Amino acid sequence: MDTHLLSQAESIQDHLQLIEHELSDFLDFTSVDKILDESKDVEINFIQTIFKEFRYIAVYSGEGKKAINRILMDQRIEETLVDKVYKGIYFKCVNEFFSPHHEVWYEDSRASYRNKFSIDFYTKPGMLIEDTIKKIEPSFHHIRDQLDYLDLS
Repeated sequence: MDTHLLSQAESIQDHLQLIEHELSDFLDFTSVDKILDESKDVEINFIQTIFKEFRYIAVYSGEGKKAINRILMDQRIEETLVDKVYKGIYFKCVNEFFSPHHEVWYEDSRASYRNKFSIDFYTKPGMLIEDTIKKIEPSFHHIRDQLDYLDLS
């Protein structure tokens, strides 16, 4: 495998690992009740939906990480297969993060001009959730930047 492709695959895998780890830790050690105790104004359905999105993203990140691991184990993988795996990661992980199926947050495309994180919530979800998003967002930006060369039509 080309050294550039190898380093790119390892980098994406590392970021997917970080995302999966952060979300798994959050989901393992945080409850909906804990969030509701912290943020009295938030509706339970909203928090449950955020947890559901976090579960999807954690699973998709784990799947992407495993797919890249299979690529890394075989040194003679074709570039078309790598692109197929990357497209899957882009559509399942990156798109799900920046445009979640259940619209609980959205990407503020002007955030970089104001030196702030790009994910905004429709309702304030509490600091535990906001901190988790802030931990994983840079990895999603990195993965998206790494995959911007793909023809994603």
